Amino acid sequence: RIISFEQLCINYTNEKLQQLFNHTMFILEQEEYRTEGIEWKFIDFGLDLQPCIDLIEKPMGILALLDEECWFPKATDQTYVSKVENEMQGKTKFAKPDFRSDADFCVLHYAGYVEYKADKWLLKNMDPLNENLVQLLSESADFFVAALFKDTSSNPGFSSMATANAGQTSRVRKGMFRTVSQLYKQQLENLMNVLHDTRPHFVRCIIPNHEKKPGKMVAPLILEQLRCNGVLEGIRICRQGYPNRILFQEFRQRYEILTPNAIPTGFMDGRKAATAMLNQLDLDPRLYRIGKSKIFFRAGVLANLESERDEKLRVLIIGIQALARGKLAVENFKKLIQQHKAIQVLQRNGKCYLKLRNWQWWRLFTKVKPLLQVTSRDKEIHEREEELKKVQDMHTKDKKTMEEIEAQLKKTMEERSLLTEQIFREKEMAAEADDQRVRLATKKAELEEYIHDLEERIDSEEEKNMKIMSEKKRVEGTIAELESSLADEGNARQKLSIEKQQLENKLKALEDSLANREDNISKMTRDKAQMDARLKDTQSALIEEEDKGKALTKQKVKLETMLQELEDKLQKEEKAHEALDKQKRKLENTIHSLQDSLNDKENRVAELQNSLDKTMEDVARLTLKSEDDASTRSNIEKKMRELENRVSDLSEDLEAERAAHKRTDKLKRDLNEELQKINNELMTSVDNTAVLQDLRNKREQEAEELKKELQKERDEHENMLQAMRNKYQGQVPHELEKCPQNALSANRISPASNLRGPPGEPTELRSVQLHPVQKRRLHTVPVQ
Repeated sequence: RIISFEQLCINYTNEKLQQLFNHTMFILEQEEYRTEGIEWKFIDFGLDLQPCIDLIEKPMGILALLDEECWFPKATDQTYVSKVENEMQGKTKFAKPDFRSDADFCVLHYAGYVEYKADKWLLKNMDPLNENLVQLLSESADFFVAALFKDTSSNPGFSSMATANAGQTSRVRKGMFRTVSQLYKQQLENLMNVLHDTRPHFVRCIIPNHEKKPGKMVAPLILEQLRCNGVLEGIRICRQGYPNRILFQEFRQRYEILTPNAIPTGFMDGRKAATAMLNQLDLDPRLYRIGKSKIFFRAGVLANLESERDEKLRVLIIGIQALARGKLAVENFKKLIQQHKAIQVLQRNGKCYLKLRNWQWWRLFTKVKPLLQVTSRDKEIHEREEELKKVQDMHTKDKKTMEEIEAQLKKTMEERSLLTEQIFREKEMAAEADDQRVRLATKKAELEEYIHDLEERIDSEEEKNMKIMSEKKRVEGTIAELESSLADEGNARQKLSIEKQQLENKLKALEDSLANREDNISKMTRDKAQMDARLKDTQSALIEEEDKGKALTKQKVKLETMLQELEDKLQKEEKAHEALDKQKRKLENTIHSLQDSLNDKENRVAELQNSLDKTMEDVARLTLKSEDDASTRSNIEKKMRELENRVSDLSEDLEAERAAHKRTDKLKRDLNEELQKINNELMTSVDNTAVLQDLRNKREQEAEELKKELQKERDEHENMLQAMRNKYQGQVPHELEKCPQNALSANRISPASNLRGPPGEPTELRSVQLHPVQKRRLHTVPVQ
């Protein structure tokens, strides 16, 4: 499927999100084990998507070249494609499409190869909006128009976001012209910054089948999606590692209820407290690891602890509820007692009032009592005024203190905002430092491996040097022996001198090789320092080679499966070829039968022509002998004309048979040519599988059409012969029978002997019917 510019942006986003998933699940997860001091063997899953992301977003990448082409007035999609091909040569994630495809270039994403067609990419990328125009439309009085542009303030391509991120987007062009790819890239960067500042949780959507049917699960499709998304590797790390972790203080606060007597009173280090709690919980040491600041658990351990904690809390809460209910019951009982006492007091006072309400002295007391308090009321008013002044003074003081507190609150809120921004920046710097530390650690490991390789090479060179020195000593010993034997052996002096010269030459060669080895060792020591500087280049090359190796392995697997499919297709084609051979033989047999029937037809026409000639002679003889019988002569002439018409019909049938024979010969030649083409295409089917599949379908259709045409012609031919047989079967013998009888009645001459032909020939009229397998004789009536 050919994909355009919109899908490129979507795939670019998917690459960034998948890289975040890989970094979170594989790199940070395992790096946290190392920082916490847990024994862990680093697992490299080989899921680095940075080369593909760099291919799209980096300078001189696909999007950068697209922005660059948008600035040239004469640029087209083809110039953009040629520039991309020139700049991306040698990139592992870039490839040229197959010559049969309509795509312009291919990109190797984490899910596989994707073909892109750069059709109208420049037009789609040059879709800017004037910021002033957008702002004007967003402030329109028409509700519908304003609603269309209400989200422009949140668009990172406009001035508000550009000013907020002035330090980060200095390279983004401002003004009227800003491409779609720049806006999309900036939005994606902001999204990734937000995701890096949070603790993301990933949700994977899996397609169960391509038919969109419920209840149908295609296992290979689901497994391929899980492999491409890295879910299987994440499950593998979760099963091998410790996915659940908790801080020491939080673990103590949350699960100390399960171990009430494990921690003594007073201060205790968090690590020691957690260790004591774990020892009292009797957990298997293989189920957890204690780090520097956290405890790491296997999957399912924290769930069991939570269930135990919930059970413990349930028991405690039930006890607290029992105590609370007992306390409430006691308070309700005391309240009932107080109410009983109050009722008794009210009853007693009520009885006293009923007794005193009609007493005269009580009435006088109730009337005089209010007059006794008139003299103290002025004093109470003065005291109330003084209290009012004190309350007003306290209110003014409280108001001033409130204003001061509000001013301090504003100041503290501003300081808080500044501190939050500073903490946010420090978190970003810490995340970048962590990433840089991880990269430096990986580079350090690679450099240590490379240094180890260089040391091994130096050791091997030193061993070779020692061997050369021993060889040199041995050669010097042989030279000394030869010189001593030279004094004793005078007759072989010349020969020994020659050998001595050869050995000296060898010695010089060995000394030269030794010097070269020493120079090589010194050069290698110097190269060791140089190689440290070149490690960055080798690291990138190594990553590219690893990507190539992975791509080659995938391609190898694909080629093996393709080869197996081609072998199966080749066997099918051989079977089809055998079937075509069988059909060819059947057609040849049919053609031979048609040829035989055509020859029989021609012989029959010749016989009919001879019989016609003899009949003409007999008629001529009868006309000479029967001049007086005019009616007989007219009848005979009529029969002659009819016979001539029948002969002309037979000649036309003969021409039709010849035309059918020519068509059959032509069909045979076409079939032979098609068979030859099929054989040639069968030899080249291994290299052109897709073409072979189409050709095979086409040939099968053509073979079916040829079969249908052949069956149709055969049916037409049979129908024509059947019609001829039905036409002439009863008429020709009857007419020939009537013709001699008329002649015998006139002149008593029997021409039947002439019609029978030469002696020994059967006196029958034969009609031939063509059949694909055999020839059948027609039923005829013998001549009387």
